[in-house]
Amino acid sequence: MSNQPTHSNQTEEIDLGYLFKKLGDFFKRCVKLLFLIIAFFIKFKIIVIFLILIGLAYGYYKDITSKKIYANEAIVIPNFGSVDYLYDKVKAINTKISANDTLYLQAILDTNFRKIKKIEIEPIIDIYNFAAQSRENIDIFRILFQNQELAEFVEDLTTSKYYKYHRINFTVVGNEDSELIIKQLLDYFNNNEHYNQYQEINTENTALLIKESTIMISQIDSLIQSAIRDSSKNNGSQSVNINDKSDLGTLIFRKQEILKSRLELLTKEKDQVQIIKQVSLNYNLTPEKGFSISNKIKYPILFVLLFSLVFFIRYAYNKLEAIAKSN
Repeated sequence: MSNQPTHSNQTEEIDLGYLFKKLGDFFKRCVKLLFLIIAFFIKFKIIVIFLILIGLAYGYYKDITSKKIYANEAIVIPNFGSVDYLYDKVKAINTKISANDTLYLQAILDTNFRKIKKIEIEPIIDIYNFAAQSRENIDIFRILFQNQELAEFVEDLTTSKYYKYHRINFTVVGNEDSELIIKQLLDYFNNNEHYNQYQEINTENTALLIKESTIMISQIDSLIQSAIRDSSKNNGSQSVNINDKSDLGTLIFRKQEILKSRLELLTKEKDQVQIIKQVSLNYNLTPEKGFSISNKIKYPILFVLLFSLVFFIRYAYNKLEAIAKSN
């Protein structure tokens, strides 16, 4: 049998040899490039050191003078059907911020108009609490949910008006005036003649309903006491026979309903003190940040890179010029 290498084996040896040669050439070019970079920095070491010192000083200055951006959070209750109004106002302010409409923003925030960077609003989703309030609420959600997936349904802004609480996030530059800025924005949201009229009507009506419920509870108590007295006279004891007095059970049940309704009215009265009721406010919550570099590191690197870029451009130009002339 012949031990001569086959043609395919010779081809594989040639290909491998070519590959190793190319890898060796690439490694040599990398070493040469590294040498040129080191030689460049050694040649201009005085300028590079000077640029690093300037960068450190400027980075330190930026660190101590630049204003941090803070997140501020408010939980609110939009009353009198003002959910859409509130969302539209937030959208309008964000549009004005993007458009740098200083006149519009200054009318709301006075001298602090440049410090507000963004406002975000979202409903605090609580389907079960809302649905548990009444049978009518369950029917509303059943109708709205029929043509939507659950995840899409709960996040749909068209259903947000059915949630009681909403979260507003204010992104503000600096932490000195956050409280004032948020107060000015909330005052702006509450300054609406249409909803002010609604507030007046609803407040009067709620107060009247509370008063009437108090009277009805007093009347029911009077009827219950009268029924107990009549029963005591008939039976000769202080015990009450509910079977003999079926109306007494109805009165007690009715009183429980009125007490529950009165509790809801009292809560509603507390909520209706503003169009956009402030539930809680948290100021100067530093937002989470991703990867960031200190200015004392960023600027020295930037200055040195810019200096190197100038020489690289000049080097590339000379190379291109030499190629052009050789042709």
